[in-house]
Amino acid sequence: MAEKRPVALVTGGTGQVGSVVVRWFAERGVQLFVPYRSSERWQHLRATLGAHVDSVDGLAVDLADPAGSEETVRAALERYGHLDWVLCLAGGFHAGRIAETTPQLWQELLALNLWPTANMLRATVPRLLAQGAGRIVTVGARAALDPGAGAVAYAAVKHAVITLTLAVARELRGTGVTANCIAPATIDTPANRAAMPQADPSKWVGPEQVAALLWYLCSPEAAALNGAVIPIVGGQ
Repeated sequence: MAEKRPVALVTGGTGQVGSVVVRWFAERGVQLFVPYRSSERWQHLRATLGAHVDSVDGLAVDLADPAGSEETVRAALERYGHLDWVLCLAGGFHAGRIAETTPQLWQELLALNLWPTANMLRATVPRLLAQGAGRIVTVGARAALDPGAGAVAYAAVKHAVITLTLAVARELRGTGVTANCIAPATIDTPANRAAMPQADPSKWVGPEQVAALLWYLCSPEAAALNGAVIPIVGGQ
């Protein structure tokens, strides 16, 4: 009998980092389910998968809406029958000192970073607990652990993601399900290169390095890790 392939649900899987993660996991035999908001980005992701395109399925939803996460999980379970790994990569950045923040900025950063993660955990944790096994990985930020000037709201919201993950990890102790958080510094993406043309991207974190860390956190070797916050900062 063929070994059952692991199934990963990846939010933010059409983004510049998420698409690298999706390809990395697909190339290693994982079945993936990717909720998305932009059909254009979804089609671009599929075009980059080559021979692995059949390993990735998706659904157009808004994960900032709790109903979107529930719909995503139901669709993934209907498609694959089980769910092993939940990678909450959806997020976004906006700069701004405290005097420059607005209620709209706070709401946008919450909708980009916190609500998709909280809603997805609400939808997936009961299913993983029922299985008695599973891996959850979320994405905070180095800026949440060591805030600098100029991104107050972003740092605060990403710290909320970290706290959410730690609280969920405490709930999961001894269940066979784990929850951990990575905290990357600047990642080498086309968007960051365009925004910071004078910076040295050789010091940044490579998307493949993020994918490799996520792969490890989903592996059997990482079973003892629960409630870890792992900085990944490159040469920064």
